[in-house]
Amino acid sequence: MINFKATLNPVRLAAIVLCAVVLTGCGRSPAVKFYTLSPAPVVAEQAGADLALAIGPAEFPRYLNRKQIVTRLSESQIRVDEYNVWSASLESAFLAVLGDNLTSRLGTKNLAKYPAEPAFAADYRILFDITEFEGVLGQRVTLKTRWTIVGPMRGEVVASGLFEDTQTIDGDDKSYDALALAYSAAIGKLSDALSAQLLELGKPAAE
Repeated sequence: MINFKATLNPVRLAAIVLCAVVLTGCGRSPAVKFYTLSPAPVVAEQAGADLALAIGPAEFPRYLNRKQIVTRLSESQIRVDEYNVWSASLESAFLAVLGDNLTSRLGTKNLAKYPAEPAFAADYRILFDITEFEGVLGQRVTLKTRWTIVGPMRGEVVASGLFEDTQTIDGDDKSYDALALAYSAAIGKLSDALSAQLLELGKPAAE
């Protein structure tokens, strides 16, 4: 019986180890980056008539109802980015920022955000049916939503409307940071419109 003893040249062994390290590094996925929405600054302070508000739910299209950031590539194509995501659900982030904006604009001390139920008697609840809330990297973000304000007595609709706003991204900045800022600015414009509508409605009359 003949035995063969194989030996590895040290140079060849080092080359094999180096290749394994390189291949392992190449196989790693990019780090996931998390983004948040932020409240928009108040342009003009307004007296809020001491309104108590509940906001939400906010219904989003199914393709947007996810943590991954969705961007528009063309009329028929979108990108769902696995590595650039929202830090919370889009509905939760949307309502959180909208609530902060309304609080700062109206000076209200009582505001509940869905899914939390108000621990106070709400004057109005605001509902949202969002048809578009998406952007194009380096170009724009568009928000389209139908809003409905429901009164405290028997849930009657006291006002409703369609809001649309497009925020342009300056300087051809194709970063997700710029995109998130544009999303926040669009919510700020919605907050301004809703604040004006709520001030027009004023405090509901007691039964």
